[in-house]
Amino acid sequence: MESVRAELGEAPIGGLYTAYGQHIHNQQDSAVTAETLLAEVGLPSRFAAAYTDESWDSVIKAAMDEGLALTGNDVGTPIIAFDAADGTRVGFFGPVISRRFPLAQALQLWDGFVAMATVPGFWELKRTRTDAPDFTEL
Repeated sequence: MESVRAELGEAPIGGLYTAYGQHIHNQQDSAVTAETLLAEVGLPSRFAAAYTDESWDSVIKAAMDEGLALTGNDVGTPIIAFDAADGTRVGFFGPVISRRFPLAQALQLWDGFVAMATVPGFWELKRTRTDAPDFTEL
């Protein structure tokens, strides 16, 4: 991811994360290769070399440290960070969702997330998961 981001910017990252997620979560295929994923999203196979290239470790650690600086150490993934309207950088663990939503609901969820994340003093909202992930296409 970081080698792609360094050379090509943010644009291809969403597609690559989606491809990883589909293989790992939908297809239960954690053995998928970087070459396969890169090919699926139309990226050059040369980025696969970064998978075992330890020179990327410091870049990955710096990105992780940036996220944890916004959230604290007692969180998991995902961490979402964004610049609030007042220019401050805000980050939270989550949201953790169990299904894909129609666009209108997804936007409603995002608006609620932004509202909570930008209210000073708000820290956490959590409940036990009661259903498994549902990867049904919309």
